[in-house]
Amino acid sequence: LLIRIWTGFVTPTVSGECINCNQPFIVNYNVGAKTNVNCCKGCGEDWNAEALPLEICLICDCRYFYRQKDFNQLLGCGIVLFGAVIIPAIIGYVIGYRYLLIITICSLSFFTIIDVLLYRKVNDMAVCYDCRSEFRGFKIPPEIEHFEHFLAERFEKEK
Repeated sequence: LLIRIWTGFVTPTVSGECINCNQPFIVNYNVGAKTNVNCCKGCGEDWNAEALPLEICLICDCRYFYRQKDFNQLLGCGIVLFGAVIIPAIIGYVIGYRYLLIITICSLSFFTIIDVLLYRKVNDMAVCYDCRSEFRGFKIPPEIEHFEHFLAERFEKEK
């Protein structure tokens, strides 16, 4: 998975939860095929198989998407936490806590740079505002912008 993300090769997939039965799904999307996403395997809910991805959501027929990095946020926080707490504690225990501040600043800086480099290399994915389905591996049009809170609140109030 890391090699596919690093090289930029990701098979177009749509993933999320069914809007009726909340069963998770992952569907590989073939750009040339006529039928891709037909229905939920759990409840049989029909999905829009003719919709073009990122113009209309295949799951809920919503027209609003946002882009975000296809990067595990927990992993990013873990890298920074590892560099800010664990490494300085181990090195401080070994050589003494006299230089703990310097060790912490150097370690945190190093691991933050690693985190930023990984974050920049990872591709974007699109997410539907309404059903939160994730569209990975698609070419995201420039009109799809980053997350907008006021737009998300509109969809939360409708539910």
